[in-house]
Amino acid sequence: MHEAGWLGEGRSCGERMKQMSRALHDLCQPLTTLQCRLEMAGLAGTQDAYREAVDLGLVECVRLVEAVGSMREIVRAATQQAEAEDTQALEASLAHSGTV
Repeated sequence: MHEAGWLGEGRSCGERMKQMSRALHDLCQPLTTLQCRLEMAGLAGTQDAYREAVDLGLVECVRLVEAVGSMREIVRAATQQAEAEDTQALEASLAHSGTV
């Protein structure tokens, strides 16, 4: 999983989109694993197969939570950057019009 630590305040929108793309890819991996294990357990139909699927499912859920956390951090950082840019643009506009 990609950690949120790679998010710097100077990242461009394009860089953040690439990071989000990687985070989405990381989200798909545990979902695919979880789906496959559950399908295999259903085919086997044994108590042991179901228990193994549940155990693995719990591990994959941890990976999913980590991926979603990374995505939330990407959105948080992008929102903060956009707000700062909006504030700077407003201040520049007000300064240019002589209001400030």
